[in-house]
Amino acid sequence: MVNKIEPYKGIAEIYDEIRPSYPEKLIEDIIFKTDLNLNNRILEIGAGTGKATVQFAKKGFAINAIELGEEMAAILKKKCTSYLKVSLDIAPFEQWESDNNEKFHMIYSAQAFHWLDKNIKYKKCHELLKDNGFLVLFWYTSSNDELFETKGIRENIDSIVNKYVSSYDIESEKPQRREHDGHSEDDERKSEIEASGLFELVEKIEYTEETKNNAKQYLKVLNSVPAFASKVDGLNQVAVENMNREIEELIDSNGGYVGALFNFTLYIARKIS
Repeated sequence: MVNKIEPYKGIAEIYDEIRPSYPEKLIEDIIFKTDLNLNNRILEIGAGTGKATVQFAKKGFAINAIELGEEMAAILKKKCTSYLKVSLDIAPFEQWESDNNEKFHMIYSAQAFHWLDKNIKYKKCHELLKDNGFLVLFWYTSSNDELFETKGIRENIDSIVNKYVSSYDIESEKPQRREHDGHSEDDERKSEIEASGLFELVEKIEYTEETKNNAKQYLKVLNSVPAFASKVDGLNQVAVENMNREIEELIDSNGGYVGALFNFTLYIARKIS
């Protein structure tokens, strides 16, 4: 059986440096639409390096964060040393147990809920929520409405990567990285929430933001994605350096940056008692 390693192992620092935070309007909408107040306890699933955690902690909310990856959790813990109302448990959500059978007003998951076992996650969230409590899920993905110049650059980058991956011997003994591209087809996330029979979808809200990254930043973006990192995990250092140089030269010769539109999608669901 092939050993599957944690998806962000070895790339947690890059992830934290280069990945975007969430639109402030999205955070404000969550607070308003779930009637969240400072007396409520919040559970966060898949807190990662604390992108969303810090946004809520800055506003004074009490958060019990759960994160599977030890490297991600170490960054999160360091960030939250000054937020005394944030606690952290390093564990898979499927195995995690609440202290004293605590019930939460809101459970949220940012960019992480798709990693969880769908046969467990909705049932367990339902059990952990107070009556009429909220399950709040949000993700971002690159928009299908790509900037014209960006689409061409990305296609050429894919060609460069595929050339190196196919031309060099991959170290077969290296464990495989768990990966998931995070994309949802035909709004399967909405369908999944409704199919659980445990939650009523109250509202779905979308936001769009534009980002720009220079060549070095864009390489970090690529390496922060498990699906990309898994492609090059077994490449030797010389191959990686040559591949990176070709990608940088491509970007620099095409305006010096890669622009992208990001779609953030927020799902607010209420527990059905």
